[in-house]
Amino acid sequence: MRQHLAEWDDLLAELDSGVGTFAALRLKEEARWVHETVLPHLEREEAVVFSALQERVPEETEGVRRLREDHTQLRQLAEQLMEIAWKRQLGAATSAQAQTVLKTFRWRLLDHLAREDGSLPPLLMQTLSVDEDERLLRRWQSHRLTEATPTGSLTELNGRIHAWLDDLLLEHLEALVALNLTEARRLWQRFAEALLKHAEAEDSVALPVYERLGAFPEGGQPSLLAAEHKGIERMLKTLTRRLEALSPTDPALRRKVVVGLDRYMLFRHLIEHHTLREQNIFYPLLDEKARADEKARIAQALTDAQSGALQR
Repeated sequence: MRQHLAEWDDLLAELDSGVGTFAALRLKEEARWVHETVLPHLEREEAVVFSALQERVPEETEGVRRLREDHTQLRQLAEQLMEIAWKRQLGAATSAQAQTVLKTFRWRLLDHLAREDGSLPPLLMQTLSVDEDERLLRRWQSHRLTEATPTGSLTELNGRIHAWLDDLLLEHLEALVALNLTEARRLWQRFAEALLKHAEAEDSVALPVYERLGAFPEGGQPSLLAAEHKGIERMLKTLTRRLEALSPTDPALRRKVVVGLDRYMLFRHLIEHHTLREQNIFYPLLDEKARADEKARIAQALTDAQSGALQR
């Protein structure tokens, strides 16, 4: 973990220099690493180590209390880091703001790790026997992290649908790079129809409700969302034409597929960028402010659009 944090130096330098797209993407990846690596570490520590100590020493020590406080602060900073990451990618936050959050999180985490090293080993040695120590290690290794409970929100529903759409796109790309044009075209048609149906449901049902709410946050104007849908549709048509132009008998087929992959990556990045806007602005605002009947209609429209694609 310390080694990974040391590698943030180059990201901080990129943010300091004002370099744009790559730094924004890297920032998002690091925020994801925090949620996938650091936060589970905190959860294991609480569920395994702290609980074992509490069984033997009901009165919480000052060292453990400080570690728990660290956990609270780190979780708050992790959320700030994720928020600043998507804002930076959307252009709603500056590199300097991102740099500040990143530096603060790293400093807090390194400070916490040092406190762990200074507090926990002596306390465990004083409290647990050798056999108990071995059992603690096994519990740590076998501990299963708490799975997130479905919330039933529009944000969660849209996130699941976009993950499914991304899987469809990846299945198409797998067939394409295998030069299986028949399967690639079948999968592309399924993906394209599913994506367009999803966008149509948003445009016809969700967007009118969103427009009624007003007081849009920065980066959440309805015109931006509509423009991104049009941009995605245009690029979808371009990629469709390029796919249809490929021939299985063309001796340069493999080269054409490889050269065309960068367009797919750009397209995937465009969708990801749009998904970030939806997941962090559009749907959370609908979840918070739309009426129950409006949210039900939106959920039904999104579900129907996906079901229609699944039946193909």
